[in-house]
Amino acid sequence: MSARLWLWVERAQATLPLLAVASLAGFSWWLVQSSPHDSGPSAPRRASSAPDYELHSARVVRVDPQGRLEAVLDGQVMRHYPDTDRLLIDQVVLTARDAQGQGLRAVAREGEADQRAEVVTLRGGAKVVATPPLVGDADTAVGGKGLRGGPVRFAGEGLRIDTLGRTVTSELPVRITQDHSQIDAQSLRYTEQTGVTELGGRVRGHYLAAGKP
Repeated sequence: MSARLWLWVERAQATLPLLAVASLAGFSWWLVQSSPHDSGPSAPRRASSAPDYELHSARVVRVDPQGRLEAVLDGQVMRHYPDTDRLLIDQVVLTARDAQGQGLRAVAREGEADQRAEVVTLRGGAKVVATPPLVGDADTAVGGKGLRGGPVRFAGEGLRIDTLGRTVTSELPVRITQDHSQIDAQSLRYTEQTGVTELGGRVRGHYLAAGKP
């Protein structure tokens, strides 16, 4: 073998380790690029804005710890939305009563409520009839019975009922009627336990004493 051939062989042997290292580095780079990338914790899945169930001719009933009926919520159709955990209701009817016998009944074309009917929002032709509390001392009233005014009626396009706090509120125009009185206001807060009605905005109305035209 000639000296030139030996020289070529020695150079080739000296180059092999470098080629092996370069090949290994190239393979490692390809492997990293081909592997799935970890982009950190995945973003939480957004709750669906579509209803997860729908009930027809449905009813929600709430009772107190003693088993006494507190509220009944009926609807032609009830849809539950998981993103807000709320019920949207068509043709809603709400009936609620406390231990003292004060009660209310409400109807509307649409409603929204939690699943225990604690807070119910009425929209579209909303009407509420509330039974006011007794007035005066039951022992001194005529016939030994407490006196109470006639039912208080509220009508508007948007009413909100807190069946636990026993309040009716509205930020939209509302009409209130009781016995011979009728009042229109821009906002309302009625507390059933005390019978106090707070009116806001422009208030107009009239009052007629019982027995007079």
